[in-house]
Amino acid sequence: MPTPTAVTVLGLGRMGSSLAEALIAAGHQVTVWNRDGRKSAAFEGRARVLASPAEACAASDLVGICVADYDAASAILADGETASALAGRTLIQFSSGGPDDARALESWANENRIDYLDGAILTYPDGIGADHPDTVIFYSGARDAFDRYRDVLLALGGRPTFVSEAVGGAAAADLAWLSFEYGATAGLLQGAAFCEAEDVDPGHFFDAVKALSDEVPVAADRFREMIERGEYRGELATLDVHVAAIENIAAFAGASGVNATLPAALLRVFGEAAESGHGEDEIVAAVEVFRSRKQRSA
Repeated sequence: MPTPTAVTVLGLGRMGSSLAEALIAAGHQVTVWNRDGRKSAAFEGRARVLASPAEACAASDLVGICVADYDAASAILADGETASALAGRTLIQFSSGGPDDARALESWANENRIDYLDGAILTYPDGIGADHPDTVIFYSGARDAFDRYRDVLLALGGRPTFVSEAVGGAAAADLAWLSFEYGATAGLLQGAAFCEAEDVDPGHFFDAVKALSDEVPVAADRFREMIERGEYRGELATLDVHVAAIENIAAFAGASGVNATLPAALLRVFGEAAESGHGEDEIVAAVEVFRSRKQRSA
């Protein structure tokens, strides 16, 4: 059991409330604040409920904020009394945003003598808590602050992961995950539509997805190794073979009347990679298409 630590949570929406509940369950001394006091009422008797963000920040050396977005967070934190109360403390931002948002907030934190960590949560509120060993939360920014409070962060999920001292790192890693998640979701939904177009029960397709789920981490490990060494040749299917398969998908979408936006986009990406000289490489070579010009010239 970690040493009880004083922790403040600003924002008690669904995710913020889950963070506070997990910290309370782990035995920490939790202070909460929310703009709408009705949400704070649920924590009476279990946490310290304070009337202003400045008072709440002054109550703990570790402060987490989880509101709608960075603009909402900045509106709360920029108040002079709140900024003063945070001086010398550690702030973790759990709100949604991008790397530029993280850099702007880090700059503000540095100006106000606040240790800053940017946090990106890769789960829904019901996945928060020490009893969820596979829950990943990415962190970036002040490495010493992460190391100092890592045992506290374990209360939020079993895999607190520091990705970079460059503060935009957590947001970038989060967007990477979301890119994969939404891409996979789009594929699942299009797959269901394909089945329906030929009067096939989509349940057969979904059952097959579950049976093949182990292939995803295997592919991730393979892609990671090939990208790290910058060599895309292998013994599986070539990119040309994959492009031919995607052409079949696009053709079927057109013939069946199923929306063809997704296969058309895939064909543009993987077709461009093949046409640029990677046709005999494996499909991982398409990372070159996604990279920025700066990355490609490095």
